[in-house]
Amino acid sequence: MFMPHIHLNELDQLDKQVKGFGLSLFSFARFRRDDYVKGDPDLAQAVKNKVYALTGKMIDGNITMLCHLRYCGLYFSPLNLYYLHDNEGQWQYMLAEVSNTPWNERHYYAIPAPQYWQGREYSHDKAFHVSPFNPIHQQYHWRVTEPDSNLLVNLAVSRNKDCISPGKYPRGLKNSHQKVFDATMQMRKENFTSAILIKQLLLTPIMTIKVVMGIYWQALKLFIKGAPIYDHSNNTPSENINKHKIKRGNDNA
Repeated sequence: MFMPHIHLNELDQLDKQVKGFGLSLFSFARFRRDDYVKGDPDLAQAVKNKVYALTGKMIDGNITMLCHLRYCGLYFSPLNLYYLHDNEGQWQYMLAEVSNTPWNERHYYAIPAPQYWQGREYSHDKAFHVSPFNPIHQQYHWRVTEPDSNLLVNLAVSRNKDCISPGKYPRGLKNSHQKVFDATMQMRKENFTSAILIKQLLLTPIMTIKVVMGIYWQALKLFIKGAPIYDHSNNTPSENINKHKIKRGNDNA
């Protein structure tokens, strides 16, 4: 899998320099503004406004995003990440843009940069139904690094035993906060050039299809195994804001 890591203030430059990538309708790997955070026409400002709505903090520095693009006119991304820096270049927040399928809903979490954590991970309540095989009454535990030559995003999920219906709590869990799911994404940086993009597109022409097929293939395997299915009707997409404020020692693992 590959994901472009883009400086939002360099989009126009990349549009001119990288063959295969563009902002226009006819670009094979297209950055389409409407696919990302809604609000201000300027995506960087929309991201800042979203983090402000979630945290009460306005971060004024540069923003980079780790995302999927629209390939051959098709788009879906379960997770886009926006890295916000202050005017001194210090990383302050990561905005996680989470989408589900087939409902095509979206929700946001503002994750403070690791220097504001008390422990090795940042924990908060789950506020958005993503998979029908996981209940809403769960906690997320993040471990992340700032994008550099390498990148790490680890998300573990735990659930509160008291919130699970009888007969649905997984066997073998020894306590209410034991982690029941763990996903890690480790990526290595390559320059965003025409040659690199063309190489990746030759390996995986339409990344969107690969992502969606992977999601439904895993869902089919869980269904065949008889995994419990949880109600989606009480979902709370992005209009219900989940606040996380920077404060040392707050909401930590």
